[in-house]
Amino acid sequence: MVWSRRQLLQFLGYGGLGLVANGLLNSPRKVKAQSPQTSLTMQLDWKFNVQFAGLLLAKGAELYADQGLDVTLMPWESGVVVPDKVAADPTVIGCAEQNLILAAQAAGAPIKAVATMFQASPLGLMTLPDAQIATLDDLRGKKVGMHVDGLAVMALVQGVNELASDAIEVVEIPYENKYDLLLSGELAAIQCYAVDEPIGFASQYEIEPSVLKLADYGYEAYAQVIFAHNDLIESSPEQLSNFLQATFNGWSIALSDIPAAAAAVVARYVEPGSKYEDVDYQTQSLSLIADYMLRGIEPAALGTIDRDRWQLMAERFAEYRIIEQAPQLQNSLTAELWS
Repeated sequence: MVWSRRQLLQFLGYGGLGLVANGLLNSPRKVKAQSPQTSLTMQLDWKFNVQFAGLLLAKGAELYADQGLDVTLMPWESGVVVPDKVAADPTVIGCAEQNLILAAQAAGAPIKAVATMFQASPLGLMTLPDAQIATLDDLRGKKVGMHVDGLAVMALVQGVNELASDAIEVVEIPYENKYDLLLSGELAAIQCYAVDEPIGFASQYEIEPSVLKLADYGYEAYAQVIFAHNDLIESSPEQLSNFLQATFNGWSIALSDIPAAAAAVVARYVEPGSKYEDVDYQTQSLSLIADYMLRGIEPAALGTIDRDRWQLMAERFAEYRIIEQAPQLQNSLTAELWS
């Protein structure tokens, strides 16, 4: 089910067009709703913004209800560890970066990945345009700032690209003043989340930064991976498959009209006072997100995970001690529910 722009605008009721949320489809809905509906919670790993546009639009358009599901979307709150929450409750589904899921699995968490929102991690290195840094090799002999969770990632990237560990000076930096460190010239590059931070930097300083995507340099991890408790996978595979169907239908809606989808997320879901209230910012972010969701695949393959690549990254994570050990593939990924 992919909505047209007109159908999306009918759902949004946005822009003073006088459209209402009825007659969304040209043909009647195929409602799978059961009585009672299956209740599930989707625990997100960040706050409501366009990073979760597909889920938010699926919820607002009642696509989950059409699949017989009563889904509650939960934004991240301080202290929430998403893999722990899913491991403790089979009715909770979660999303997280691949390495965090693998680390939890290696520690014994009864969870498996079932699909992915991003085909590549948005982790990147942000540089100033006049630094003329176009490739990883251009950082030889320079200083790069990484957050504590990015230090081992940078070691992996250097190793995969056969750069000596001291070819690039990598230092740990805080989140608070990292832009100052870049602007002052103390650092040649800083870690960034490429679908978000470069937009904010450009808006704040009126400088369009350059970004090296770590996915281009061997960090081939999936991101925003959807995962579930083993009990849910075993006992309710149809319900979980229906959840994924509604979720990626929601993403098809979002990607079919990025400006309208961003406006809907801001109007209906973003927390008041949040930086995500800026519709232009969210539109730019969703456009970048679309690239990561479709990277290397056809639109029909939205959400799918390649088993070989999943295991390759699990082994790389273990090699560079980002996780303790690589879980066996059959204990880590169930790709059959969304393929």
